[in-house]
Amino acid sequence: MIRDTRFEIDLDILARNVRNLSTFLDQGAMGATRRPALCAVIKADAYGLGAVRVAREFARNGADMLAVACLQEALEIHRSFGEAPPVPLLVMGHTPDDGLEAAVAAGIRTTIFDLRQAQLLSVAAAKTGRPATVHLKIDTGFNRLGIKPDMTTGDLFGEMGALGGLEFEGIFTHLALCDAESDRRQFELFMATVAEAEGRGLRFRYRHVCDSIGLARYPSYRLDLVRAGAVLYGARPSNAPLAASLDVDVPFAFMTRVSRLRRIAEGDGVGYDFTWHAPTGGAVIATLPVGYVDGYRRCLSNKAAALLRGKRAPVVGLVCMDQLVVDATGIPDAREGDEVLLFGRASQGGGEITLLEMADWAGTNRNEILASIGRRVPRVYHRSGTMESVIDYLAP
Repeated sequence: MIRDTRFEIDLDILARNVRNLSTFLDQGAMGATRRPALCAVIKADAYGLGAVRVAREFARNGADMLAVACLQEALEIHRSFGEAPPVPLLVMGHTPDDGLEAAVAAGIRTTIFDLRQAQLLSVAAAKTGRPATVHLKIDTGFNRLGIKPDMTTGDLFGEMGALGGLEFEGIFTHLALCDAESDRRQFELFMATVAEAEGRGLRFRYRHVCDSIGLARYPSYRLDLVRAGAVLYGARPSNAPLAASLDVDVPFAFMTRVSRLRRIAEGDGVGYDFTWHAPTGGAVIATLPVGYVDGYRRCLSNKAAALLRGKRAPVVGLVCMDQLVVDATGIPDAREGDEVLLFGRASQGGGEITLLEMADWAGTNRNEILASIGRRVPRVYHRSGTMESVIDYLAP
């Protein structure tokens, strides 16, 4: 039994997106001796698509590394493989001190940005008998996490390098992507900091700067590794010269079905606070079993639209926790039980409601829309046009 409201994911498209991005990076190597490694970002449950299932697809189709935001996400992926994952796992965010030993024991790469954590990892390496592999985060102006370069940075690198049991695999920063000039200043500061670290004896396999937007906007900034997130889920970067040449497709469809269809009289209100009333002549409204707890945000009320029988049906009234209503007056052949596309791309030419549209309606970005799908929505995976598997977090 699968709930009417469900998130459908096409595994063939996900696999093709990874392969095509790898080819894109090969073609744009900018004279480098090798293409940058591809780190596939699967944080936030793979942007809502289901990290356990997506991790396998990315790993077997060309990703060189998988990245998450926190240790718990990394451990979930690590456990899902049953043995050592086929590609390394990187935690890009902060790992609390009490989680460092678990990370080392599992061979998970951690991000660090102070001497104290480097010292704790050195101790953990000695205790577990295996090296602690780390990526140094440099704060070049994003002012979130990282080592802020100053007069003492060189000494800090020297002290870290003197510790036993540490493997400095990577060093990275994050661009603010505000404008080309500020991004250039960040990149130049990063490269100067890398040179200072290398001058203190540290050696890195991976220097990385670019996320999905950066890799399409700044080919010369790709260095040794790129961190590709949203682009792998079909979201082409905006305001990037090379975005059009990225051969990626939308691999998902957020679907539901009409649970009730009825005509209401002119002037009748819909939902809490009656924020919408039926116009002259009345209206036909369709109730859908999906709400903001499922990831269909309340701020979409009276703004968004869904696709019913290939036609756009405006959302009317306030989106509730578990249900919402659309105006089906202009769709005379609509019936109870009809499938409805909330966003994404429906299979077999069923139309599309884009993430960019949803983001504009909600006043947010595409990632927030995609990553907001709730845990009671089953993830239904398809391959070669047929259902392969289902992840239902509420199933017994």
